Amino acid sequence: MSPEYDGLQVTFLATVVALVCLTPVVGIQHRVLQTVAWGSPHVILSIFYLGAVSTALAFFLWNQGLRHFNSPASGIFFLIQPVVGSLLGWWCLQEPLSGGFFVGLGLILLSVLVTYRFG
Repeated sequence: MSPEYDGLQVTFLATVVALVCLTPVVGIQHRVLQTVAWGSPHVILSIFYLGAVSTALAFFLWNQGLRHFNSPASGIFFLIQPVVGSLLGWWCLQEPLSGGFFVGLGLILLSVLVTYRFG
């Protein structure tokens, strides 16, 4: 990331671009949106989590990480994202973890180790 841009600025700009680009797509789905109980606490908390935690906070932290590591080194850690998502699904939603998850986890960790050590 260029030193003249702060991580928060980049995150804000990306959010604005996504809002402009995705709003027409959401507008096409107006029939589906009318069936959602927008006032329910479950929906409000879900939207807050998706917007604030899993999108904005994660993107901001990713940009902060890019400031502290060079691009190739930080890019390899992007592979850990599905592992974290699977673990959060297991922890928060009680989704089962299959043997394939552990094989994939081993391969991902091995690739991160090899790239970080020899790359």
